[in-house]
Amino acid sequence: MTELAPFEGFPGIGKATAIHNSFFSTVLPAMREPGDLLAFLWVARLVQEQQGDARFVTAAQIWVLPEAASSFNALAGGRESLERGLTACVECGALLVLDLAGGGQQETVYFVNNSASRRAVARARGGDIELRPGAIAYEAQPVRRPNIFQLYEEHVGTITPLVAERLLVAADQYPQHLIESAFREAAERNIRNWKYVERMLQNWSEGNQQHETSGRDSVERRRRRFLGDGAAGRVTPNR
Repeated sequence: MTELAPFEGFPGIGKATAIHNSFFSTVLPAMREPGDLLAFLWVARLVQEQQGDARFVTAAQIWVLPEAASSFNALAGGRESLERGLTACVECGALLVLDLAGGGQQETVYFVNNSASRRAVARARGGDIELRPGAIAYEAQPVRRPNIFQLYEEHVGTITPLVAERLLVAADQYPQHLIESAFREAAERNIRNWKYVERMLQNWSEGNQQHETSGRDSVERRRRRFLGDGAAGRVTPNR
C-alpha cells in the first residue's frame, strides 16, 4: 500500500465545497453509515464544480475518481457502500434523484436537495428541460431490498415454522444492512447455516465484526475509526 504524504494544512486560497449549516444539525445526525456521509460529500463536491441550475452526478462519475473509490474502500466497504449511501441520502432528503432514459440508455442521476435543484427536477419531469440530450426524466423507482425471508431462502434453504419465528425476531432486532451483510459473508464462506448468520449478527451488534476473520480490516473497525467508538451503539439490538 502506498503511504500518503503527511497533510501540511489547507492553503490560504483555493477551491472549497460549500455545505449548508442545516446539514450538520439535521442531515448528519440522521446518517448511520460512513458511506452515507461519503456519498453526500462527493455529490456536493462534484455538482459544485458544474455550471447552471441543473447540477447532477451519477454513481459512476463518483466511483471513477481514484480518491473517491479509495475513501469508500477504506472506510465504508467499497462500491456497494456508495450505492447504499446514495440511496440513504435520498431517503433522508439530502439528495434528489431522477432516472433518465433515452437513446437506448438509462441512468440514475443525483442532485443536492437545494432550491435550484428542486426547480430543475420539477422542470425536467415536466419536460421543460433535458438533462441529457434526448433523454426523458422520470421519478426513480424505489429500490426493493430483499427481506430476511428472501435472504434465507436464497442463501440457506426452506424456511421451517421454527426458523420463521427466529427470523422475525432477528428482523426486529437488527438493521437491514447488517442482516444482508451477514448472509453475504456466510455465502462467501459457503456456510449455509442460520446459526452461523445469527452468531455474526449477535457479534456485530456488540461491535465485534472481526469474528472468525483473519488479516482483514472489517467494515465495523473502519466505521469505528471514522465515527468514533460511539458508532457501535447505533446498531445495538432493541431490547
